[in-house]
Amino acid sequence: MSVMILLFSTTLIWSLLLVSNRIALTSFDIDPYAMTCWQLVFGGVSLVLLAPGRRIPWRQFTLPINWAYGVLRVLTGVTWTASLLYISAPESGILSQTGMPMAALAATFILGRTPGRSEWLGHAILISGAVWMAWHLPGGFSNPAVLLMLASEVTAIASTVLAELHPDNQIKDTWAHLRFTGVLLLITASVFLIVPSFIERISPVPIPYISTAGLFGTETLLAGLLIGVLFRGPAMVLSLRSVKVAGIEKYILSTTILPFVLLALEMLASRFDLTPPPTHDSVFWISSLLVMIGIIQITVSKHRHAAKLKALAKIAAPAPTPGKAT
Repeated sequence: MSVMILLFSTTLIWSLLLVSNRIALTSFDIDPYAMTCWQLVFGGVSLVLLAPGRRIPWRQFTLPINWAYGVLRVLTGVTWTASLLYISAPESGILSQTGMPMAALAATFILGRTPGRSEWLGHAILISGAVWMAWHLPGGFSNPAVLLMLASEVTAIASTVLAELHPDNQIKDTWAHLRFTGVLLLITASVFLIVPSFIERISPVPIPYISTAGLFGTETLLAGLLIGVLFRGPAMVLSLRSVKVAGIEKYILSTTILPFVLLALEMLASRFDLTPPPTHDSVFWISSLLVMIGIIQITVSKHRHAAKLKALAKIAAPAPTPGKAT
């Protein structure tokens, strides 16, 4: 039960982060790229400073694996945020469902954890929901959001695999883990600042807002501070903890409810005139239904597969040797 609470809390915090970004971008004069950078800076600093008196882990800044993680997280964040220029947050959540089959493939071929056969049916249903949504977007599959979200999921799964394999993500000391997470956020922020031209060059479609020109805007700074400390930092802590405790498959599976949480939060925000009211047609609801069916199929399959493996393990276990009579 505690794992389920952790996974749901992670998805909820990420949803709050995305909707907060949408509110900031639609209601204030804010630079999207600079705001994301400041979120990482303030979120990272707040985590590093949470354990006063402890040494700052400077060694973490020299590890190539951390910089690789930072580059991947930058690409994930930039491409997802850029997709919101073309589609709504719930629609982006539908397109993000391609990440679940990618996670299953990564678990199979990289981590050596093969899912049950019936689980692939659920992945196929998830993909059909994303394809149905993409097909009906303006421009269809050529809509920039399709490539952007695909790139976002590829880099998200790659960074999640790195997180699961990262030796420093296995530490049990809570304060040390917070500082480790803070360092990752600061490294990611550094990548934002150092290589905007690199990000623009490798992006699958042109991203109009990649620039540090608005870095010191007052509203941008305030939004970065508030959203970074309240949501970006905690989201990273919970994500790394979820990957460590539950593994990449269950972590990504838990994020499949993201479209529904985003829809609920956007409807709530629109009640207070913070965002435009979400308007979704039958295409969205059909895609959502397919996603829900896929989630149920994968969840049931995982439960059955785990039970089967447990039963096989009991059969294979050697029988206890009876004690000798005295």
